[in-house]
Amino acid sequence: MKTIGIIPNLYKDPELKVTKEIIDILVKYECSPAIPEHVAQKSAYSEYGMDYEGLYRDSEFVIVLGGDGTILEASHAAAKYNTPLLGINLGTLGFLTDVEVSGAEKAIQNALDGNYKIENRMMLDIVIFHETGESKVYTALNDVCVARGGLAKVVNLEVHVNNEYLDTYRADGLLVTTPTGSTAYNLSAGGPILKADAKIMAITPICPHTLYARSIILDSDDAIMFNSRDRFRDDIIISIDGKTVCFLKENEHVKVMKSMYSTKLIKTNKTGFYDVLREKMVGNGGGAK
Repeated sequence: MKTIGIIPNLYKDPELKVTKEIIDILVKYECSPAIPEHVAQKSAYSEYGMDYEGLYRDSEFVIVLGGDGTILEASHAAAKYNTPLLGINLGTLGFLTDVEVSGAEKAIQNALDGNYKIENRMMLDIVIFHETGESKVYTALNDVCVARGGLAKVVNLEVHVNNEYLDTYRADGLLVTTPTGSTAYNLSAGGPILKADAKIMAITPICPHTLYARSIILDSDDAIMFNSRDRFRDDIIISIDGKTVCFLKENEHVKVMKSMYSTKLIKTNKTGFYDVLREKMVGNGGGAK
């Protein structure tokens, strides 16, 4: 029997109604569902409980119930094991999901029958070099953001690309985004939309305090290094995929580069990137064709 993982969303599916429907569909197709242990204890399916590590490691693919945020969280664990994700949208936009709940069974059947394609989404490695000499590596599917925290003052961020000085940005912050993340915070900050399968990334200043500051598109093989030029500040936040991980101090550096990992998204329908863009960003199919 194929083991198929399920990542529920307890906020959007608090009674586990959709989760139970997905479990029943998998059992119907003679698969063995795997759900996180803490969720299994709250349901009538305790026999399918599995620890997170085993769920991502041993599943043929993992069904993610929720929106883009749920997929972002799942992507970090799934990428380590090269496990594909099938997103079923319980949220609003759902850029990364494959289908709505109404199309879940058909999508699962297609995935089990091999009638799908895999989208390989580029990820970033973010290395933070602390003043203690220690370093820590994080992985992002969307973006890394360095921005001012509690103080109203702008930040001054010095940026190098491949060891070549680019500029010192005076802004509320700075984003480095993947193509996947280009339709998230990057878009709100005035950055460009990047085609999902493109091997590029973008640097986008957030509310820059200069007239000429604009987004810059870089090759995926480029390495970006930045550090703060603000003395005696301890409120500069580093967030990765929307979650704060630490604060950037004066003598600390951040390096951003393409990760060896990628997020694999299962797509069972023929909807293309531009179709999704029109539907999600404009609505009603994007108007005239």
